[in-house]
Amino acid sequence: MRGMTSGSLLSLRDVSKAYPGVQALAGVDLDIDASEVHALLGENGAGKSTLMKIIAGSVKPDRGELLLDGTPLPAGSPARARRHGIGAVYQELSLISTMSVGENVLLGQWQRSRRMVDLRLTEEAAVPYLERIGLDVSAATPVRELGVAERQLVEIAKALSFDVRVLLLDEPTSALSEVESRRLFDVIRDLVDDGVAVIYVSHRLPEILEVADQITVLRDGERVGQISAAEASEHQLASMMIGRSVTEQPVSTDDGSPERDTSVVLRARQFGRPPRLKPLDLTLRKGEIAAVFGLVGAGRSRLARTLFGIEPASAGELELFGRRVELRSPADAIAAGIGYVGEDRSAGLISAMTVGENITLASMPRTGRGPLLGLDDEKALAEQYIKELNIRTPSVHTRVGALSGGNQQKVLLARWLCTGARLLLLDDPVRGVDVGAKEEVFRLVRELATAGVTILYITSEIREARTLGDRILVMADGSIVDELSPDASDDRVMTAAGGVDV
Repeated sequence: MRGMTSGSLLSLRDVSKAYPGVQALAGVDLDIDASEVHALLGENGAGKSTLMKIIAGSVKPDRGELLLDGTPLPAGSPARARRHGIGAVYQELSLISTMSVGENVLLGQWQRSRRMVDLRLTEEAAVPYLERIGLDVSAATPVRELGVAERQLVEIAKALSFDVRVLLLDEPTSALSEVESRRLFDVIRDLVDDGVAVIYVSHRLPEILEVADQITVLRDGERVGQISAAEASEHQLASMMIGRSVTEQPVSTDDGSPERDTSVVLRARQFGRPPRLKPLDLTLRKGEIAAVFGLVGAGRSRLARTLFGIEPASAGELELFGRRVELRSPADAIAAGIGYVGEDRSAGLISAMTVGENITLASMPRTGRGPLLGLDDEKALAEQYIKELNIRTPSVHTRVGALSGGNQQKVLLARWLCTGARLLLLDDPVRGVDVGAKEEVFRLVRELATAGVTILYITSEIREARTLGDRILVMADGSIVDELSPDASDDRVMTAAGGVDV
């Protein structure tokens, strides 16, 4: 995507940052050219987020300096970074849903008339930024009416309003469809042609190879290499990220034993929540991994939320472990032996609580004496799962919000293992997770299935569905439209997901 360059626009020299018990960055050097897409890769906890926050001014490094056009840039002030043309769009969007698109784009820069904020003038002033990114919505539209892809573009327009020269994008396609991602790539190409430097963080290696010019790999807070995207391969990048060779092959959970228990765990008949989740039939067996694949809006997440009682079913009947049940709430589902990891891990964790408290949150009756939590039992149980799941944390008492995304995801898995859940609903559990952490989650899922846990694994990635699933359930328009084997071709899966009869 490179346009014409004239040397390094942004440079980092010997940048280091430490937190209690963690060396987040250690002497990192980095050069970013104008008109370049420079990708940052690394496992969760490698230092990517810290590096981005230092560049954006929200974190001050312990050592080192930032140079913009060769001139030192004082660190530790987001407002100063914006004034110098550095903008950031994080994975968790920061728009105010009750405000209009225009108000969000020019937040902090609202137009005034006679000393009063003039919303009409503000929305008119936002139009050029919306046009620059090709977003065809009215500046007066409330943000709450926009889809995720449109909100992402509004965030970019917001950054452009500060005459951005360096744009940081953190996992920008994590919630986008293929078509929406292509649209974003077109916007990035236009920005690069205009001389903007884009720093791009993603765990999707094919995407990185397509969109980036240069790729810098971080591991354990250190810069381990830089390579041209034109010369790199997925396998090479994955190996650089985790320091060893990786493979991703389909692995069946069937151990070949004729005595393996495959009794029915869940049987749903015309089960649903019309009109968004249409009545469907579903059977899950003990120890199987049923992968659910579908495009954005297919109803995958709604299926999981309905099975967990978040959005209770309004049609059909459900049997669990041979007994008919009605799941009217998550409490009903937990009592029935179901665990749920949602697609937004931040909603499942209480960031102000410790790792141990988050792990045992759903297990209070097991660890408590009466209504109170037994602290010794809690600590012992949490430490057991920290060890078993290889959760990287300085202590059981560390705030869970300080952990990397991959380790936070393992905390959520540990929470349900603590309860003895026999059916796990996993909704995009490796979204935004790096290759190494993804391998660990895959291993854990397979081990759980081998131990007899039934897993409904929801994913937006065909490769994941084929790698993990004993079978693939394809959803479209709120229905299960096909059931395929893991060796089905990508075209076959995508055709079914598109709602085309074959």
